[in-house]
Amino acid sequence: MKTPKGWKYLLLCLAPLVFPSCDNGKDLRARAMENDVYFEENSQKALERLTSVMYQDPEGKKGERFKLVQISDPHLSDYSPSGHYEYPINLIQAVRFANHPEARINALVATGDLISFHEDREKALDFMRSFAYFFHWDNAIPSFACTGNHDSNQQMSGSFRQALTKNDIHEILFATNTGEPSRHQPAGENYYYVDLSDPQGGTIRLIALDMLDQNTSRYRTIHDAIFSDKQIDWLIRVALKEGMSDAHRVIVLTHYPFQPYSGNASTYLCDGDFVHPWKMIPEIIEAFRAKNVWKKTYANRVIRDDSLRIDADFNGCPGEFICYLGGHAHCDATFLVEDLENRAPSLPAQRMFLCTNLAPSEQGEVYNRKERREDTPSSNSFRLYAIDTQERAIYATHFGNDAEAENINVYNY
Repeated sequence: MKTPKGWKYLLLCLAPLVFPSCDNGKDLRARAMENDVYFEENSQKALERLTSVMYQDPEGKKGERFKLVQISDPHLSDYSPSGHYEYPINLIQAVRFANHPEARINALVATGDLISFHEDREKALDFMRSFAYFFHWDNAIPSFACTGNHDSNQQMSGSFRQALTKNDIHEILFATNTGEPSRHQPAGENYYYVDLSDPQGGTIRLIALDMLDQNTSRYRTIHDAIFSDKQIDWLIRVALKEGMSDAHRVIVLTHYPFQPYSGNASTYLCDGDFVHPWKMIPEIIEAFRAKNVWKKTYANRVIRDDSLRIDADFNGCPGEFICYLGGHAHCDATFLVEDLENRAPSLPAQRMFLCTNLAPSEQGEVYNRKERREDTPSSNSFRLYAIDTQERAIYATHFGNDAEAENINVYNY
C-alpha cells in the first residue's frame, strides 16, 4: 500500500503513542487494549461461522465461495470512543479481521457515512483522511468504499462553507489506486467499478455509486441523494457493459436503501430521500437482469425542470446481478426491492442488504435500538458474506456479540 503523505498522516502514524482522551478521562490506548480482548473473542466466533459456509464442502474444502466483509457508517469523529479519528478502534478491528489468513476474505467494502459532521471544514477533512489511512493501513485485502450522505459534511440549513466538495473527497479517497486490481474510474469522479476474481471461477464486479454527485452546492446532499445524468449514463453504458462476460456477477455498493421515503419509518429510508425517484437505479438494474430495453423519464423532486431521461438497451448483454449492499439506517437488515415498473416476473426480486453502524456512538433513533455499549463485547459490528455463484446463493452472518450475530442466513438471488 502507498502511504499517504503529509504531517497529518505522521500524526496518525504516531497515534498509538499519543492516544488522546475522548471521554471519561479514558485514553484511546486503554480502550484499544480493553477492546482487543473482545475482538479476539468475537473474531473466533465469527471465523467459526464463516468457515462453516466458505466452502460447498467444508470438510474437503472444495467449492470455495467468494467472501466479503461489509462495514458501514463508521462515522469517524472527534467524540466517538471507538470511532475516534485519531485511532478508530472499530475500523482497525474490521480491517484486522478481513486480513485474518483463515478467513480468506476476497474483498472489504465500506458503504458510506465514513465521517460524522463537523462545523469546522478542516476537521471534517481530517476525519476523511483518517478513514482513508486506517482503511488501507496494514491491509492486504482489496478494499473499496462508496460515499454516504454525511460524507459531504453539509448541514440541513445554513452555510455551505463547511461542506466537503466532490474534489475534496476524490483527492482523499481516490487520488491513488490502493486497491488491487485497479478501479475502473472516470477521471475526477467518485464512482467506479472493479473486477475481482471469483474462487469458483468467473468474476465479481463491484460497482460503487456516488450519491453526492454534484459539482456545485445545488443540492443539500446531507439529505438529497443525487446521481448525475453523467453517472447514470456511465452505469448503463460502461459499468454494466464494459468487458462484461457471461461469467460476470454484479454487486452494487451504495448508501441509501432503495425504498420509498417514509416519514413514519415504515421503510428503512425514513431520513433523507432521492432527488430522482428511488426506483430509477433498480429499474435500470432490472432491465440489465432481464436483458431488455428500458426507456423512462424520471422527474426531479427538488428542481422541476431537471428531469433525467433513461434510454438503456441491454439486449444480448451478458452478466448477472447478485445484490445491493448499503447502510444508512444503522441496523442490519435485508429486504426485497419491490414495486418496479419493469419487474421481470421470471426472475427473483432484487435484494438489498443493510449493514449496521460500525461504532455504538451512532446508535440509530428509529431502527437500531439494540443496546451496544462501548468497551464491551457488543461494541463492534459488521457483516460477513460467502457468495456462491454456482448455487446463486448468499450466506450471510455477522461479526459481533448478540443473538442475531449467531445466525447464518441463506438467500437466493
